[in-house]
Amino acid sequence: MNQVSEQTKISNARAEHGDSMSIRRQLLAYIVAGVFVLLVLFSITISWLAGKETSKLTINNAQQVARALAQQSVLALLTESEENASTALDQVMSFPDVSGAGLVTLDGEIFGWRGDARGEQYFRNFDWQNTRSYLILEEDESNWFVASAVILTDNDGNSETELFEATEEKLGYAILSFSKETLTQINRDIILTIAITGGIAVIGLILIVGGAIQRQLAPLQELSEVMAYNHETGEHKLAKVQGAKEVEQMANSFNAMMLTLDEQDERLRNQRDQLEAEVKIRTAELTVARDAALTSSRHKSEFLANMTHELRTPIQSIIGYVDLVKEEAENEGQFDMVTDLDKVTRNADRLLGMINCLLDLSKIEAGRMELNLSSTYLKDLLQDLSEATAPLFPRNNNKFLLDNHSDNPILRIDSEKLLQVLINLVSNACKFTERGTVTLRVENTHSEINFSVIDTGIGIPADQLAKIFDQFQQVDSGETRRFGGTGLGLAISKQFCELMGAKIKVESIEGEGSCFTVKLPMS
Repeated sequence: MNQVSEQTKISNARAEHGDSMSIRRQLLAYIVAGVFVLLVLFSITISWLAGKETSKLTINNAQQVARALAQQSVLALLTESEENASTALDQVMSFPDVSGAGLVTLDGEIFGWRGDARGEQYFRNFDWQNTRSYLILEEDESNWFVASAVILTDNDGNSETELFEATEEKLGYAILSFSKETLTQINRDIILTIAITGGIAVIGLILIVGGAIQRQLAPLQELSEVMAYNHETGEHKLAKVQGAKEVEQMANSFNAMMLTLDEQDERLRNQRDQLEAEVKIRTAELTVARDAALTSSRHKSEFLANMTHELRTPIQSIIGYVDLVKEEAENEGQFDMVTDLDKVTRNADRLLGMINCLLDLSKIEAGRMELNLSSTYLKDLLQDLSEATAPLFPRNNNKFLLDNHSDNPILRIDSEKLLQVLINLVSNACKFTERGTVTLRVENTHSEINFSVIDTGIGIPADQLAKIFDQFQQVDSGETRRFGGTGLGLAISKQFCELMGAKIKVESIEGEGSCFTVKLPMS
């Protein structure tokens, strides 16, 4: 079953890779094309040579026939008798390819013509008066035209020497027209014979060479199919080592590569199993550590919530008793003690603010901080803010400006948390600004209302802006560290804003001031 499945996959791989022309087809195509070109060149050459040779032989035959006719026509021209010429002309017309024959006198008159009239017409138009040649050969597309001079030889000498001294007199010409049809047919037969022979040779060559190529390339094709199968399936099947020397070398190299890949896969599987085991161990350890951290964080948050809640009661009691003592000291006129008690009250209030921050932070981390939504007029919220922050401005001789560009909309918010955020921002602006201005700018659109707290204080370094809202983070330099604080005000403000669906951002230039903006949705 596995063997059948494997063969099926190899067949599919062969089909997918069969779009491109195989080596066998390419070799056959090159061989057939080369043989075809050689056959065409050979046919053209043989046809040209055969035609040339046949044409030469035919012309020689025509000239010999013309000379023979000239020798037999001496008496006919002497007497200008067609009857005397008939016998010679009839004999000439029996020769193959002779399409016409006749005699011409020195005056250019033709008599005794036999055969094709086109030849007679050709010779009638010939300029015999200016002809001095004894043998004339011309041609057109379908015929050769041959004229041989008819010579009368006079041997009247009485001595042996005079016997060989003869006089010659040209009486006229024996004319012939030789057809080229036979030559054309011979050339056609030669071309046809070569084409048929060449076609048979090409077919036989394709069969013989194709079979030989197939036998030689079969091992290479099997190797290619195994490669394609391995590529498609990801397996490392080995190829058979067979065929020519070069193919065997390729198969051995391929098999060596497959064995190497098997070894690498085995090592990777072992490493993967080892890593999975280690990951399971580390995951279990991290799970335990995470659970312990969550438990510790929950205990810490619960501890902070409980402790800060418990600490608020004695601090508030201390503040209450200090206020009572302060009233008695004022009644008794002990004003030096009143000043000291004011310091105690301020530090107690500061400590109470820190405790409240820790309590809010613990509630946020424990997920117990909830929104108490109510409808509040913006004007009432700004009035509460002004009353709560009024004592902050005289401390560093700062001025407060309210730049309200909004009407008096009704806000559906947790007014206590929004008020605490704005108090934190104004408090920080007053703390880091001396003899300057703190501005609260209010703007609203159809979708949100923006609260911007702008100061002219010391500003924030650019490298500190990214972490200004982190817990327990402060601008920590030798000059600014004197301002103190827990570093929780901005972190809690950010948490409150996110709880209300608002966004808080900061822009600052060191030495020129800062701008904190709260963008609160109107819905």
